[in-house]
Amino acid sequence: MAGEYRSRLRFFSVGQTFFALFVAVAIITAQDISDISVQASQAMREGRFEEAERIYRQLVKQYPKNAGWHGNLGLALHSQNRFWDAVEALEKSLQLRRSPGLSVVLGIDYLKLNEPCKAIAPLGRTDRIEVLADAYYACKRYPEAAHLYSKLGKRRMAARAWWQARDYAQAQPMYETLAEQHRDEPEFAWEYGDTLLRTEGAEAAIVWLERSATLPQGRASLGRAYVEAGRFAEAIPHLEASVKIDPDLLVPLSRAYKATGRSTEADRALQEYRKRQSGRH
Repeated sequence: MAGEYRSRLRFFSVGQTFFALFVAVAIITAQDISDISVQASQAMREGRFEEAERIYRQLVKQYPKNAGWHGNLGLALHSQNRFWDAVEALEKSLQLRRSPGLSVVLGIDYLKLNEPCKAIAPLGRTDRIEVLADAYYACKRYPEAAHLYSKLGKRRMAARAWWQARDYAQAQPMYETLAEQHRDEPEFAWEYGDTLLRTEGAEAAIVWLERSATLPQGRASLGRAYVEAGRFAEAIPHLEASVKIDPDLLVPLSRAYKATGRSTEADRALQEYRKRQSGRH
C-alpha cells in the first residue's frame, strides 16, 4: 500500500500550473525591478533553475518582506528537487501572502519529503482534494481520508481508509459493493475478509481470506479464522508460517495444537508467547 501511495505522487506535478503561477508572481513584482525579473523569468523558462535561484536569493536578501520573491525562490528550488529548501522559502512566502498555487506546491513537496501531516494545512487551503485525501491517508487520519475519497467517488480507497480506521461498520457495505469487481485481488480479499471476520464471524470471512492466502498477512488472518471456526487442523500450517511476522499468533496456534492432541507443542507455543511478552517489557 505504501508503494501504491507513493506512486500516485507522480500525477501531482506542477506542470503548466507552475509556470502560470510563476508568471503571475513575476508580473506583480516586475513594476519594481523589471530587468532582473525578466532575467530570472527567462532562466526559469529555459530550465536554468540554479541561475534563477541565485537571482531570487539576491532579491530575497534585499527585499525580505516581498512574498513574491520568496515564492519564486521556492519554485526554483522545487524545480531542482531540493524540497527541504523549497518548503522553507514557500512557507515564508505564504506567511507574507496567501496563494493557493504556492500552497499546492508546498503540500506536494511535504508529501515528497514523506511529511504528509505537514502537507495537510497548505493543501487544505486549495481545491486539490485528491492530494489532500492522500495526505490524510498517509498521516493516518483515516476518517478524513475516507470522507474525501467518497466525495471523489474513489470507493476502493474509501473502503480501505475506513478499514484502516477500524470502522468496520463503515467499511463493510463499501467492500460489498466492490466485491465482484475486485474478487480476484488478494489484497482486496484480505481487507474484506478481515472486515467480515470482525463483523460477521469466521464462516463469512473464510471464503475471502482463502483468496488472500498468497499474502503473508492474508495467511495469518486465515489461520485465525480457521481457529475461530473450529477448523484447527487447517489452521495450524497457516499459523506456523505466520508467527514470525506476528508473535501474537502463538496463542491461537497453541489452541489449535491442543485441540488436535498435540499438547507438548501447545505448551511450547504458549511458553514462547509468554517469553516474548516478557521481553517487550
